[in-house]
This record gives sequence, structure tokens and C-alpha cells, in this order.
Amino acid sequence: MNRLVILGDNLASLSGANHAFDMNPEMEIQIITERAEIGLVEEIPGLLSSWPPCPAHWISEMGSQTPGPTSKAVRGSWLQKAMGIQLAKRGCIFHLRTRIITILDDSIDFVGAGPIGEGCLTFDYLLDFRSDSSGQDQWYGAVCRSEDSPDTLRQGFRTDGTTEVWSSQELEKNGKWIQTMIWRGEDPDSFIQDQVELGKKRAETVIETIIQSASGE
Repeated sequence: MNRLVILGDNLASLSGANHAFDMNPEMEIQIITERAEIGLVEEIPGLLSSWPPCPAHWISEMGSQTPGPTSKAVRGSWLQKAMGIQLAKRGCIFHLRTRIITILDDSIDFVGAGPIGEGCLTFDYLLDFRSDSSGQDQWYGAVCRSEDSPDTLRQGFRTDGTTEVWSSQELEKNGKWIQTMIWRGEDPDSFIQDQVELGKKRAETVIETIIQSASGE
């Protein structure tokens, strides 16, 4: 059985893990993150061009937060949580509160609160989705009642009656925001779809390597 280790728990890593399972259901997949919980993140853009942004079976039941036909946004952290839950159902192993010490060609030394705690984890393939966004553009986001939403290009209606907005300029302090956010990245409009496509593309490189290795035996 091939073992894939994924570093990071962002949307790209969760998408990559789900896509890898689709292409090779027998693969063992483990995700390592320093966070205490999948989906426990600073809020990320949740703007949508369509729902779902990935195959529906990658996402567990989201209840009242499930986007409807007219929805153009989803709570980003809830989407990550729903994808994490689905991965757990598919057999993915999570190492939470785990810090990488050393990465070698086929093993990782780590310490943390995962199922092993600390030690050395061997792998056949590694995908590192960790990234530093400090040099990227800063965006200002907020959530308000939909009837209070400002006239802005980057906004999306959620099924719970709220609207998520994003701007490259600091938002007016109008007393109507029920949540404010700061995010660094390229474009909040395409963030979710870009992350899904990145995860799929990098997972496919792993599966193609496995296929080529098997054909060469």
C-alpha cells in the first residue's frame, strides 16, 4: 500500500487528499498540521462562482450552512471542516498539533499530539502545501446582514441571510459588520476554486508517478 503524507490543512491539501482517494482508494493518506482542529483557521474567502466548488462527495453534510441555488458564498472555515470530516470518513489519518522537525527523502521526524505523539513517520510520497502568504496582497473582509451589504464588486450572499464582502481597501467602520477579517492572497473571488484546482493538480502528479512506477516494474 502506498503511503502519502500531506503537510498542511488548507483547502488545497484537503482537496489533494480527496482527489488522491478518488484516483487510488487503497492509498494510505496522512495529514500533518500544527493546528488543533481541521477548519480552525483565521477566516478565509468563501466567495463562489458555483456550488459545490469540487465533487460533492468531498464535502460532508453542512446543514444550514449549505449554499443554495442563489448563494454566492460559503463560510470558508465550515467548508474546510466539512472536507476534513469527509476525509476522516474515507480513512485519512490526521496528526493535529504536530510540528515537523526534519524532512528526509522518505521519512519525517516530528513532535506533537497526533496518534503517534512523536517519532519518525515514513512515506512513499510527500505533498507540502504549507506556504508563506506574508508577501501577498492584503485584503479586508467582513460579514453583514444581506440588507446592509455595501455596493462592492467582491461580495457573495450566504444562505443564512448574511453577505460576505472583500476589498483591497480598509472597510468603513459603519457599526453593521458582524464579523471582520484580514486575509493575504491573490484574489478572494477565485480563492476557493484556485485552491481546489491546485490540490487536484498536485495529487495527480503523485498518482501518475505511482502508475509509471508500477508499469516499469
